[in-house]
Amino acid sequence: MPQRTKTRTTEPVVLVVDGATEERERVARALERRFGADYAVLTAGAPGEALALLASLARVGAPVALVAADLALEGMDGIELLRRAHALHPGAGRAVFVPMGDAPGMNGAMGPVLRASALGQIDLSILKGWVSPEEWLYPLVQEALSAWSIAHRPRHEHVRIVGVPVAPRSHELRDLLTRNGVPFGFHDADAPEGRHLLAAHGLEGARLPVVVFFDGRALVDPDDRTLAETFGVRTRPPAGPCDVAVVGAGPAGLAAAVYGASEGLRTVVLEERALGGQAGASSRIRNYLGFPRGIGGTELTARAYEQARVFGAEFVFAGRAAAVSARGADRVVSLADGAEVVARAVVIATGVTYRELGIPALDRLRGVGVFYGAAAAEARALAGERAVVIGAGNSAGQAALHLARFAAHVTLLARGASLAASMSDYLVQELASHARVEVRLRTRAVDARGDGRLEAVVVEDASGRREELPAAAVFVLIGAAPRTAWLGDEVERDDAGYVLTGPDVSRARWPLERPPMLLETSAPGVFAVGDVRRGSVKRVAAAVGEGSVAIGSVHAYLAAQADHGARRG
Repeated sequence: MPQRTKTRTTEPVVLVVDGATEERERVARALERRFGADYAVLTAGAPGEALALLASLARVGAPVALVAADLALEGMDGIELLRRAHALHPGAGRAVFVPMGDAPGMNGAMGPVLRASALGQIDLSILKGWVSPEEWLYPLVQEALSAWSIAHRPRHEHVRIVGVPVAPRSHELRDLLTRNGVPFGFHDADAPEGRHLLAAHGLEGARLPVVVFFDGRALVDPDDRTLAETFGVRTRPPAGPCDVAVVGAGPAGLAAAVYGASEGLRTVVLEERALGGQAGASSRIRNYLGFPRGIGGTELTARAYEQARVFGAEFVFAGRAAAVSARGADRVVSLADGAEVVARAVVIATGVTYRELGIPALDRLRGVGVFYGAAAAEARALAGERAVVIGAGNSAGQAALHLARFAAHVTLLARGASLAASMSDYLVQELASHARVEVRLRTRAVDARGDGRLEAVVVEDASGRREELPAAAVFVLIGAAPRTAWLGDEVERDDAGYVLTGPDVSRARWPLERPPMLLETSAPGVFAVGDVRRGSVKRVAAAVGEGSVAIGSVHAYLAAQADHGARRG
């Protein structure tokens, strides 16, 4: 096959490394047929040749989308080659070819491959010896190239934001659109494209940010409700009562919506800001059942949202729940704007928010270098910069690894002596093995420096020694505060604000002869699921499970209500 040997190319490179000439050429020909129009397919027969080629591509700034290496290379196994390739091209996907006979078992070749995958040292494994590339090769390569393309190539811009890059509202809009899966572009108001967009719409000197839609409409500093309405998203509750109102569209709320709507209940979901809650902001969830290579939080929640809508669930966005109360046999969710949702039952799934540090210097820079949550929308802007992540849970670990795909260096600060008590083992190991991530235990942030935007974070270790870490951004993911203040006295909560359910509900607060159901609160017919509930496991799978289980309890509650009404009649 004719080989492309140029290294100064705008075409992203797919590199195939295999010492067996026939197999290498076979794979390269197949990839050329399917992906050759958009990617330069290059080959190497030995690790040294591959690393030299990758180094030359790095020197001229040529993009590398995927490196696929045979596991059994002479002089260096494929996993080690991919580790070194990652140092040269950290954004490239990494695939290892595994002989067909080694795939089923844990022994032999597959053991190291599975461990490397768990540690994040490779992204996927591809079986050798396939008959048709459509079966074993193309689907996996396409998935890897799609992930790379989304992260590194220009995308369709459904909307374009023109603003000041480090302004808090600019960050809020980027975060909102990212978490809701809306493709957008951000343009600095002082850059040529930003000035052109403002001039084209007669908005020079307008208050920023300005949001320009694909159809030519332009909004000046729109609030979230106006933005949602411009997208055609419902922001007012539908007319008439529903069977179940779900407050919150994180994993627990989305699961309740899917199961409620699929089982014939008229289901209305109220979400104040964005799909997915904290999980929706996670760059990659690696331990969710059925996704061995992980799945992004935005993608997972977008799938659940679509699934719920297919079954008939109705969503209302940009409406903040302000109270829940009883009105005869109905339950009423009152919104901050005065609107109401009348339902036969309510599922509370409002989740939690990250606690604030309470450090004045950092609070002053919120949105201009200091972010609460994973803030996936900011990762691209950190190319070549240094970042700090504060936290010791799974979300903090996932954020650090995601940021390391772009930033030159990421420091994870944890106050404890170990991450093991609060973070999944696979994340602890992956962080320890990542060349661009540094974990500092027994260390906390105490101050910050920056004029108009963050420039450095001051940290203090257990001995009291202080050090200033240069940083373009710090991401705070510590603790959790339940979003339950809106419930008032209607629903019993513990001292930390978590909702009490089932056997935790005090007898003094429970008004019926029957005991409360497993996920039922002190208000009959009002259920709580996910992180907002005391005793929740704080895992996506657990939240999804609770959301689905709650619908079973809703059915039982409604049946009991109907039976009670029939007896009274």
